[in-house]
Amino acid sequence: MPVEDVAKEFHELLIEKPFSGKLKFDFLQALLELSDRQWHTYELLCEPLKTQIEKVLISEWDGFDFDFSEGSIVVAAHLGLAGLFDFISNQNVSELSSEVAIEIKEAIAELGSNIADPYSGMK
Repeated sequence: MPVEDVAKEFHELLIEKPFSGKLKFDFLQALLELSDRQWHTYELLCEPLKTQIEKVLISEWDGFDFDFSEGSIVVAAHLGLAGLFDFISNQNVSELSSEVAIEIKEAIAELGSNIADPYSGMK
């Protein structure tokens, strides 16, 4: 899928952004699919889209929702969302489920300082 088409799909998804119950899950699934497609273009996502996606995921963050937390980490990794990853990494453990805390700890160990470059190690 060409970069321009992926960007258009991101824009359309962000305009809709329904965040309640199953719709929140559907939104995250669509975002995961698009972030994977973007990653496979081997080009960085443009900054305005990165910022929009980070704002949405940060505003919907729930440290007790494992699926949303895990999905947010994957999106951050695929798109190089350093701001989102910093937000997630700095969460207070007392405001997280144990599963989410473990997932964050593992993500920090795996992605560390390379989060801004989703293609780190491939060059």
